[in-house]
Amino acid sequence: MKTSLNFLFIFLIQFLLAQNSLAFEKPLAKVSTGLDSPYILMKDEYSLNTRNIKVLTAYNGNLWMGTAIGVIRYNTATVEDYEIFDNRNVLLSNGIFAIKHDRQGRPWIGTYGGGLSHFDGKEWINLNTPHGLCDSFVYDVEFTKDGMWVATWSGANRVNGDPLSRSSWESFTVENTSGGLIDNWVYAIEIGKDGKVWFGTESGVSMFNGKVWRKWNHKDGLGAPLETVKQDNRGIMSSFKGGHHAGHSPDLPNMSNPDYRPNYVVSMQLDQKGRLWIGTWGGGLSVFDTTTHKFRNFSTRDGLPGNFILAIKEGPAGDLWIGSNGGLSRFDGKTFTNYSKTNGLSGDFIFSIEFDPSHSVWLGGHFGMNRLKFDPANGELMRFN
Repeated sequence: MKTSLNFLFIFLIQFLLAQNSLAFEKPLAKVSTGLDSPYILMKDEYSLNTRNIKVLTAYNGNLWMGTAIGVIRYNTATVEDYEIFDNRNVLLSNGIFAIKHDRQGRPWIGTYGGGLSHFDGKEWINLNTPHGLCDSFVYDVEFTKDGMWVATWSGANRVNGDPLSRSSWESFTVENTSGGLIDNWVYAIEIGKDGKVWFGTESGVSMFNGKVWRKWNHKDGLGAPLETVKQDNRGIMSSFKGGHHAGHSPDLPNMSNPDYRPNYVVSMQLDQKGRLWIGTWGGGLSVFDTTTHKFRNFSTRDGLPGNFILAIKEGPAGDLWIGSNGGLSRFDGKTFTNYSKTNGLSGDFIFSIEFDPSHSVWLGGHFGMNRLKFDPANGELMRFN
């Protein structure tokens, strides 16, 4: 009996190690390539009466969708079980930038101009600048053991303790960090296993280890050179509609050169190996080695379908999924396998990516959403034969 238990234990350890090794188990290839998938994908298509589905979060059998007209909570096992949260009931703004669930499974929603909304188990609570929030425009939320970090358009907040108590809130800005936070327009936050906090901003990336701040931007290697992407970026901006900060629309960054801003961090993902993947506006995809502090950049010349990287998500198998202006891409460290409208997607602009336990990947884009299913036998996307 003891021998059998030992064998089972060893098997489980080997299985877990094998699962973890799937995250780019080989070093990144020195040269990457792009492959346009020739297959038509099997998909479910959902039409929504909103321009962009910017946030998708799967939690406990529900898919939470962040749109320009509020939040939709959808039970993915049904057809009609859904609930809408907007400024007619619980939110102060219908523009949604972030949806995260805390350790108790309670949702926190970052909005465009309406602050941070939170369900405490009994009622919805709206937190805003009087509570300590840096700004009413909230772009990301990440949780720690003791609290959370919040990304806003006027700096970052660290909250420890009761969020309803003003003393629990601490603000970090360019001014009070002596420039360590490289820009007050903070779009993304990632927290490493070592406790380091990474901030993606409109002027580059910053890191805070609890004591010291550091920062990096295009001068340090972030984003592909202009000459590399200039040709492929031409004409792209006509596909984006609306203005940004001054125009009261989150679709475009605040810029004088709208088709190339390599310092503008649109999306960010810290992978299982501790590498920081950074999506830029027109400068392609960057990967930052958090140990050596070296960048490597990928653009359409390296196989990406587009240079505007709107979403990044690490998949269940450890590969990287990228949403861009040119469609969806799956990267295994060597090859970008690309999918677009040609393969059956509703559109080529992918703003959000989410995986759920039912072997599905959800894609949010222009006016609609797709669900693609994986074949459990081989991990590939299911397709029409």
